[in-house]
Amino acid sequence: MFFSANPYSIQGKVALVTGALGAIGQATSLKLASLGASLVLVDIRPEGESEKLCEQINQLDGVSAIYVNADVRKSADIERMFAEGARRFFQINILVNIAGIALYKGYFTNEDKETIDAGLDINLRAPMELTRLFVKELKSYGREGVVINLTSFAGVVPREHFEVYGTTKAALIYFTKACQYLAPQIRVAAVAPFFVNSPMVSKSATAKKSSFVNRHTMLSAADVAQAVVNQIENRSSAGKTVMLIGGSTSLPLWLYEPATIYIILLIYICWAVGLLKSFLTFGKSTKTLTA
Repeated sequence: MFFSANPYSIQGKVALVTGALGAIGQATSLKLASLGASLVLVDIRPEGESEKLCEQINQLDGVSAIYVNADVRKSADIERMFAEGARRFFQINILVNIAGIALYKGYFTNEDKETIDAGLDINLRAPMELTRLFVKELKSYGREGVVINLTSFAGVVPREHFEVYGTTKAALIYFTKACQYLAPQIRVAAVAPFFVNSPMVSKSATAKKSSFVNRHTMLSAADVAQAVVNQIENRSSAGKTVMLIGGSTSLPLWLYEPATIYIILLIYICWAVGLLKSFLTFGKSTKTLTA
């Protein structure tokens, strides 16, 4: 990943974080606050569960936090979280879409329609709608802003039992790339972690059985939080997704990059030419043997 020489400053900014009370949401919120950002913390959990996190942030110098109890599936709630954030802080500069759910019943044929709909609504439609309203607001006032979408390695590498979840995350990677045209005023980027040591993974029987899961190489919530910060600060991150694989190892995902398409096409042409040469050589050797 190439970093710009003039990083985007988080100091003095206001960030709205969805899924803020989950493991990754809390780690990300605390990291942003430590770098000087005030927070609009959004989650569906009762307000009482937000008190500890709000207190931790409010004790830091120069920053503060408010909590908005909201359901990202509801348009009215999405509008309300932005309104409450603007009322308290005047403006929002950074949007971090972390809220998401995993599906636990193995093959998607075991899931009911309501569960699949919830996965599509929370993992895909909600971040798209949040981004749409946020971008619309920024454009109307001519302000800069950053959007970070939390996707997943499951959106890059298709696996059984992750059919619906992986599909939502793959679509979010595509959406992120498609929003590249909004730069430089507005940057939309993403982070795609491997399995994270969090309650969402520990509750998943599918994840426990997966040969992909190695407890020794699982990411921590802090690893993901740092990657989110890196993407926010990197002015060249527009449209890009960074994959996190084991510990703090990160790799840029070149999916949808024009250069990648040319490389794949070149490999295919070389393969086809090689196959043709092999066929012709085989034909000549057959004629020689016949003669």
